Amino acid sequence: MRVALLTNNRFPPREGIGRHVLELARRLRARGHEPLVLARGEPFGGWRHGVVEDLPVRFYPFWPLRPLHHAVSRRALQRWLDEGAEGAQVIHLHMPLFPPLRTALPTVVTFHSPMLADTAAIGEKGLRPLAVRLNARLVSRVWEQWHLERAGHVVAVSQGVREELARYYRLAREVELVPNGVDAQFFAGGPRRRPMPCVLYVGRLGYRKGLFRLLEALASLPPHLAPRLVLAGEGPLRARLEREAVALGLEGRVQLTGFLGREEIRNWLKRAACVVNPADYESGPLTLLEAMAAGAPVVSTRTGLVAEMGATPPLLVSETSAEGLARSIASCLADPGAARRRAETAQAMVRQRFAWDAAVGQLLDLYQAARPLAA
Repeated sequence: MRVALLTNNRFPPREGIGRHVLELARRLRARGHEPLVLARGEPFGGWRHGVVEDLPVRFYPFWPLRPLHHAVSRRALQRWLDEGAEGAQVIHLHMPLFPPLRTALPTVVTFHSPMLADTAAIGEKGLRPLAVRLNARLVSRVWEQWHLERAGHVVAVSQGVREELARYYRLAREVELVPNGVDAQFFAGGPRRRPMPCVLYVGRLGYRKGLFRLLEALASLPPHLAPRLVLAGEGPLRARLEREAVALGLEGRVQLTGFLGREEIRNWLKRAACVVNPADYESGPLTLLEAMAAGAPVVSTRTGLVAEMGATPPLLVSETSAEGLARSIASCLADPGAARRRAETAQAMVRQRFAWDAAVGQLLDLYQAARPLAA
């Protein structure tokens, strides 16, 4: 089966959705299918072919003309569909931020993060966060509703996302639950190194991630702990975070690495004393599963998948406040033995509940079920 996987993420992947799509494509090919990934191209570029991690990728034209940048790509994508979608037998769109696209081909749409729920959690002040929230209400909501009404099958990556779709949108059909997968074997590979006195955050330096709260928590920790904070990622808040670190007296204790590849991330996960997810809202995140798969001790707010891990998840659950984060981080650092035991339990949970094989099997069943609908 030839399956086209569409994402508005850049490739090679720099965010969780892009990694999800690439890992799905890899496993579809391993089962004898023919995946074709369509990803956002270079600014103002045309259509081009590429190979990413030994997988074929088709880059579509992209013009970064905010706030219309995704809408502008609609014409090129619609023409691609009208001309036969390069022989694809199933179209699998990965939301958010795809405009309406008409096709007679069977379609599956996966919602990773509904924009109304995502942007409602943005607490940062300023014109840009306000514009992002308004765009979600006026544009993204309309696009998402369009796909919800027309897709052959709708998929949510978590129970929380499924509930958000029911809360914010009109559902024309049942929403299937296919959890995120994680390459547990890759992240578990190699020995756990001797922990460094550092707290690690992996992810986008963007809105509703709780990063300013994390800086405040670090500044309030007692002097005998005094860990270093490593922020591994890129995003629009980098300059503001650098200024805030200086204002809080954290010079020399905060390292911003920029974007890191998977092997570099694994190396950091293997030696960090504590990995922290301080977000106000997440639908996953994949970085949390990767940290758990690597055997790293984790502190997280009760967001996304953490809320779905039962009453006693195998990590330290923090309040969404600087004081709460500081207490949880201090507790994790003060008792490395307990942290290690939680991490081992978390690693086993990831292998059991978030294995890619099960997710791919569910999606293949949906692809097969969708094909007769389009016949």
